[in-house]
Amino acid sequence: MDATAQRRSDALSEMIADALRSDSSLDDFQFNSPYTACLLPLLRALGWNQYARELIEALPHFSDQLELVDLRNILVRLGYESMPQPCRLDQLSDELYPCLFVDEAGDPLVLLRVENDQVVYFDAEHGEERTGELEAKKGCAYLFTHIDTAHGQTISTKSSADWFDLLLRRFRKMTMHLLAMTFLINLIAMAVPLFIMMVYDKVIGAESIDALPMMVAGIVLALAADVFLRYFRGRLMGNIAGRMDYLIGVETFKQIISLPPIMTERSTMAAQLSRLKQFDSVRDFFTGANASTMLDLPFIPLIIALIAVIAGWVAVVPVVMLLLFLIFGLLWLPVSASRILRTGQARNDKQKMLIQSLAGRSEIKGSAAEQSWLGRFREYSAESATANYQAAAASAVINAVSQAGVAIASLAVLVIGTYSVMAGDMTVGALIATMVLIWRVLSPIQQTFLSFSRFKQVMSAVKQINQLMKLEVERSGRASSVMLENLRGRIGIDRVSFRYAANSDPALTGVSLTVEPGEMVAITGDTGSGKSTLVKLVAGMYKPQAGSLTLDDLDIRQLNVKDLRRAIAYVPQNAQLFHGTIAQNIRMNNILATDQDLEEVTRVVGIYDDIMALPNGFETPLGDELTRRLTPGFLHGISMARAFVCSAQIIILDEPGAALDREGDHKLLSQLKALKGKKTILVVTHRPSHIRMADKAIVLDKGMPLFVGEPDKALQALVGGPRAGQ
Repeated sequence: MDATAQRRSDALSEMIADALRSDSSLDDFQFNSPYTACLLPLLRALGWNQYARELIEALPHFSDQLELVDLRNILVRLGYESMPQPCRLDQLSDELYPCLFVDEAGDPLVLLRVENDQVVYFDAEHGEERTGELEAKKGCAYLFTHIDTAHGQTISTKSSADWFDLLLRRFRKMTMHLLAMTFLINLIAMAVPLFIMMVYDKVIGAESIDALPMMVAGIVLALAADVFLRYFRGRLMGNIAGRMDYLIGVETFKQIISLPPIMTERSTMAAQLSRLKQFDSVRDFFTGANASTMLDLPFIPLIIALIAVIAGWVAVVPVVMLLLFLIFGLLWLPVSASRILRTGQARNDKQKMLIQSLAGRSEIKGSAAEQSWLGRFREYSAESATANYQAAAASAVINAVSQAGVAIASLAVLVIGTYSVMAGDMTVGALIATMVLIWRVLSPIQQTFLSFSRFKQVMSAVKQINQLMKLEVERSGRASSVMLENLRGRIGIDRVSFRYAANSDPALTGVSLTVEPGEMVAITGDTGSGKSTLVKLVAGMYKPQAGSLTLDDLDIRQLNVKDLRRAIAYVPQNAQLFHGTIAQNIRMNNILATDQDLEEVTRVVGIYDDIMALPNGFETPLGDELTRRLTPGFLHGISMARAFVCSAQIIILDEPGAALDREGDHKLLSQLKALKGKKTILVVTHRPSHIRMADKAIVLDKGMPLFVGEPDKALQALVGGPRAGQ
């Protein structure tokens, strides 16, 4: 998406966001669609408390105007689930107010309340609140109920049932409709061979064509119905697959970003991408031919019963063939599954190799390691090719056996049927009809047999989804927002210990430190001594496993992690920018920041002139290519501005001078001097100039405090001088 398209797609959310940031009223805002105009009156009527940040975050990012589905999604994100109820406007009960009513022409009204037998409503067309009697229009009322926000998915991950099973229950009615349509489709499929049998036996055999026109007319109508049924079944299956794809994608992504950081940051990006990619197999299963085959399977006994009626013992042939398929499957499919598993592992290893190569190609070139890296890639490619060959060979065996089985079954039916016809137990028309019906039986069985590996892959993906959705996520309520509103900035660390895994060495052991409001504390030590772990604990990224960590005497384990992180400005060691404009990147930490706030904070960190020198200033889009061309100091400045744009009382800087030159370091020192005494500052650093500026310093050694006290003495302890008191 180019910059122009990006700005156009963000126009709606940005216009509303700008109005909320400037504290201006939205009542006089010029909305570009009736549903946009209905948004605020509906929220007010529902008792929404007008948290500007939550509303901005709920707005769609890629829509220049709201439609009905967008409005309902916004309400869901804000905690209101909607239920449609077709009705006439004059028949809507007063108890159901407030609600949204959309007439048959698509014009919306917000029904607010009833006063003195008069309806108070918001007229979206004229953008004003009115009172009076309404016409008896037909349409649909959308009734809203307050729920916990779940982005359209109210399935509880704490239920004893698996998450995917609960998801499938949402589609029970649609599934019943699909089965009903498939039943009718199979009835029509059985009518066609019966028609053929009647033509051979009653028309050709009796040399009478009087009944043929009526029979042809009937079968033509049946075939026309079959076309329509298949069309609507395909649309319904597409609807189910699309909704499942959306819900699985959104809910798994929501679950992943809601997990504690320690559960995700230890996995490589390639591994996480591979896991998410596997979830696509669920969508593909419900959109392809496999879904139609699964719907046809329950009706195979019905077709076999019809074969038994018209051909007698010939019906034993498909039953025997089905048993033979099962026996072969039990013997060979495990072999095929293991080869497919090896193929997937080899493909993942090759993908990881490619991602590492693309991310570190500068290091590869700088080390002149192209040949050795190419050799490693050849090994991964050879393993992938070998695994693919063996999996293809196993699939070829399955395909050959299934084709042979279908052919043998068809031949057996033909031979047995021929003897029956010669014996007078069966007519020629019945034999031809049986040959048609046998294909209706064997085709889905063969397709199921061939799709076993795909089905196993889907089951594996479903199992991973269920395991993911059962993981404990971080608390996300609003319980602690009031407590953190007037945070003074006192940090208490008392004998805190932490390790990343049960079988790993402790990252921190018995660390104690008290930071008073307005103090600046330098945290230093050798690489791997636990400095970054300590500040991440303070920032709420991890939870202490022993000891206590308090903010203003409040234990952080009892606080809402989102409110905690919003109350702390955290600048990580490696600046990470995201797709979007510079303004959007800075506003990540405070979406309510005005343009003036952005200008002020970028002046403070010293990058305002650099931003204004870019073609579009704050609206300059950041992407991979542009980001790589920017200097490390500028990228770090955006990261600093992102942290400082919020009104946090505690500021945490993790190695802020690592990527800075002399001039950038001077700017950083000036910023720290300006903030010192006003904010509580924790700085992870190795630079003596930063340590000397601090009020006190802590030196860590292998996760344990080596020294806590004056900065000059901390520098002596750092270089191996005499230890001072703890």
